[in-house]
Amino acid sequence: MKLRLLHKFVAVLALVSVLPMVLLGLRLISLGQLGVRTAIMELNLTAADKISSEFNAYIRSADAGLRSAMNAMPRMDWENNQVMLAALLETRREIREISVLDKAGTEKIKIISPFVNGSGKLMKYPGAAGFKAARAGGRHLSVDGKTRFAVFYYPFGKDLVLRSELDLPSFIDSLDLKSVGSEGFPVILNSSGVPIAWPGELSAETAAAAAGWEISKNAVKSLSSGSAEFLDASGREMLGAYSPISELGGAVVVSQPREGAYRYAMFMRKQAVYAVLIFLSLAVAAGWFLSRSLTKPITVLTRAAGYVAAGDFSCKAEVDTSDELKDLAETFNNMVSQLKSYSDMQVDRIIREQKNTEAILFSTEDGIVMTDMAGRVQVANRKARSVLGIGQLESVEGKRLEVLLASEAIKEPVLDVFGSRGEKYFREIEILQEHSRRFFKCFAMPITAPGCPEPLGRLIGFYDITLDKELARIKDEFLQSITHDLRNPMGAIKGFVEFLLKEIPGPVNEQQKKMLVSIDRASFRLLGMINNILDSAKMEAGKMSISLSPVNLMDVAARVNSLMESLGQRKHIRFEVEGAAQTLVNADTGLMERMFTNLIGNAIKFTPEDGVITTGISDDGDHITAWVRDTGDGIPPEYLDKVFEKFEQVKGQKAGGTGLGLTICKYVVTAHLGKVWAESEPGSGAKFIFTIPKNLCKDEDGNVVLKAAG
Repeated sequence: MKLRLLHKFVAVLALVSVLPMVLLGLRLISLGQLGVRTAIMELNLTAADKISSEFNAYIRSADAGLRSAMNAMPRMDWENNQVMLAALLETRREIREISVLDKAGTEKIKIISPFVNGSGKLMKYPGAAGFKAARAGGRHLSVDGKTRFAVFYYPFGKDLVLRSELDLPSFIDSLDLKSVGSEGFPVILNSSGVPIAWPGELSAETAAAAAGWEISKNAVKSLSSGSAEFLDASGREMLGAYSPISELGGAVVVSQPREGAYRYAMFMRKQAVYAVLIFLSLAVAAGWFLSRSLTKPITVLTRAAGYVAAGDFSCKAEVDTSDELKDLAETFNNMVSQLKSYSDMQVDRIIREQKNTEAILFSTEDGIVMTDMAGRVQVANRKARSVLGIGQLESVEGKRLEVLLASEAIKEPVLDVFGSRGEKYFREIEILQEHSRRFFKCFAMPITAPGCPEPLGRLIGFYDITLDKELARIKDEFLQSITHDLRNPMGAIKGFVEFLLKEIPGPVNEQQKKMLVSIDRASFRLLGMINNILDSAKMEAGKMSISLSPVNLMDVAARVNSLMESLGQRKHIRFEVEGAAQTLVNADTGLMERMFTNLIGNAIKFTPEDGVITTGISDDGDHITAWVRDTGDGIPPEYLDKVFEKFEQVKGQKAGGTGLGLTICKYVVTAHLGKVWAESEPGSGAKFIFTIPKNLCKDEDGNVVLKAAG
């Protein structure tokens, strides 16, 4: 999405003016909230400490009176003891009753405060936890769950226990527990965490829920006062403080909702948001008016530049300001005037250059078609129109290439060449005319401009190779005719030489025999060349017949090696055979012998004296692979593929021959649905390898195919 300068200017101005204020306001609000939180926590903690201190003082006062009475009782008789205890109850109104229990937990003496209505019936407390604790020798204080009275148990004399009840509800009422804020409240918990006191306006269910808070559980276990933030059962954020009641084993918890505590801070934040929105509106308005005064002239200049880019030089940029933008507009208008003058001068030159280019394209004898990268034709010269069957007056500009190609015979190769990105890729096209046929080499190449790495389009060329084809045909016919004429006399020469070597006409001396052997070798090589030329012509014409039969390639290789050894004796070449003894394959025996003859004969040419030629065969189950390796100079990498082409030989290696031996090998292997290739490193010899499938057969039309499995 395009963001205009006006919007950018307004946004930057708003950020610069408002953002610092927003950050400062947020920081002040944060500090205010922190101060409010600290103050509220301290108030709640003070309230909890006050209630805890009063509770502890109440318990300690009663405990001191009871201990003083117990210390005096052993020095008096029972009558005086009763008088002393009655006096104690009259002076200490918080004590409801005092009784002495025997070792069975039965009250022996019971004195009730005159300020309460109590039953004088003697009770039994054998199972009370406080009685058991006193019997064990320690003081015990607990709160009765039903009456909410505080009950003391003291060990008293031998096998006796002193029991006393304190009027805890009256003391709690005197504390006058009140709510904190709008929804906060204090709650007093016993040693088990059960609420025993809370404000009168608070329901028992709410007080019971406070017992389950995490802060309440921690307060009962804590040994000192503290404060914390926590969540209640509904997930509401709360602020709380607590103070332990050491004498009771419980604690005081004072809590209130965080939202209520921060109400004033929230009010401050709301007011700050309103202030920020007002300042933001003012900043946006000021930025809008200021930026409009700057961007309006720029918009006028942009619109005028668009007209100029479209070729309209009559548009002027009208800017009515009193600043640098007006100077810029005047400079722009001057530049447009200069551009118009320059454009008028260039039009004639461009027209002349275009006509010259068209003249060159339309006068060349090669067909040329120029397209863009999408395949839309821009230019097609006279020759290209003739090749593609396009009328000379028909408009081709902007039309797609495949639409202009009416002939299906031409469309496929032309589109194939256009879509290919290979540098030297081409296709041959044959065009049938009324009294003749012509051949064209179709190729394509990218069109690039200087300094622009990306291509602007594609150039498709049509080069007439009809004469080259005709010369090749004449050459092949000449070679075939002359080789046919040479084959018969060469056969006669070789036959007569063999008669002379066998001394049928008469004896020959050693010197004559050596000459005859040299003649025989030369005629053998010449006859091989003639046969290669004839076989190559047959294979190209598709007239080479193949007869499939089971062949043991190891036997064929061994036989050819024995026949070729005489040719390598002069250079003292050693011949070796390696591989499995049984390597059966369905193939043409004669052509397989020809394969090994050509490969081994080729190796003899390039193997130096005392070299080694190794013939090998392997069987991988589905294919037979054979190779001939020599110890010659090797083949340069750029010739590894070329050596299988007709009449191709490595430059600089003068070993003679027609250059057709390896071409015939390629034909033979291809006819057997296999492949042949060369491997070599200069200076380390060469290795020619071919592989053919084992299960070959012929179909109903006589074509060689691979036999289906099973």
